[in-house]
Amino acid sequence: MPKIDPGSNTQRRLAAIFCADVEGYTRLMGVDEAATLRLITACRGIMDYLIGHYGGRIANTAGDSVLAEFPSAVNALECALAVQDRLQGLNTEVSDERRVNFRIGLHVGEVLVRNGDLFGDGVNVAARLQGLAAPGSVCLSEVAHQFTSRTMHLTFEDLGLKSVKNVEDPIRAFQTRPLGIDRPELMPPVHRRVDAYLARRFHDLCHRALLEVTWTERLEVIEYATIASLEDAPEIDQAQLAKRLSIGYRKTGIILKRLELLGLAERTSVLDGQRKLAFHLTSNGLDIRRRLRPSILAALDNIMAPLSEKERETLRTLLIRIIQANDAKGSSDVAR
Repeated sequence: MPKIDPGSNTQRRLAAIFCADVEGYTRLMGVDEAATLRLITACRGIMDYLIGHYGGRIANTAGDSVLAEFPSAVNALECALAVQDRLQGLNTEVSDERRVNFRIGLHVGEVLVRNGDLFGDGVNVAARLQGLAAPGSVCLSEVAHQFTSRTMHLTFEDLGLKSVKNVEDPIRAFQTRPLGIDRPELMPPVHRRVDAYLARRFHDLCHRALLEVTWTERLEVIEYATIASLEDAPEIDQAQLAKRLSIGYRKTGIILKRLELLGLAERTSVLDGQRKLAFHLTSNGLDIRRRLRPSILAALDNIMAPLSEKERETLRTLLIRIIQANDAKGSSDVAR
């Protein structure tokens, strides 16, 4: 059992301490702030998942850094290497000047835990090791190296004794990297030249991400899109809604009926030159729309993380041009 300091809520325990930080954070923010935040969020999503997967617990975090503890040094190093490997894969799709590289320090020592946050000399040592790490690598203390080198078949580079700020004695440091297993080519080169294939893959990515969010409320993606449209244009009729959603009149009616049964939308009779049926959201519908919207935007930002803000705006412009040109062509065909 961890010791509890008398008269305080601070606990002492031994832990493997994982400290990660973004290399060149200020420079990256200066290049493209919005895109950098999206990319760091995507990286943090990978890191947070892997920390939990390997049995760790995230303690302190800042915008560009993460501090976590593990009950096992081996698990902590396995996690750190998995993080660097996954982030290396993400960076292959990002331009050189925008790549987000993390440095990770790993130490085994005593920590103080207060309200879930970590403090103490052990944390300070892990932070200094992180500062010694090359981007994309993991830097270990001698203690962490002793716990892991006998179990894990890795190449460790002995960096020697290092004097670091706020640590009285020099630290002997070791550095290692992921094994660099070749990743399979996920997309055959021939498919990279097929517009329809790329469009389908892009649609699948977006639909899957949105479904993960909307399904928490047992909604399909198109049902959420309908809810969003009803908030944007209250008292819209079925024909106008079908046009707005770019789906058939009959399918729109089926969706509206389901939303009515769920108590998320209701119909009303309005007088607009002539009496017609219109639809608007109930209070429950408005609540779901406002509750899910931040998660929807975050999911889409995560997909777009490899793009700079300028590239993302270019993609929007190209998609709009394609859609409008084909809509115009469809109208011309109907007129003929």
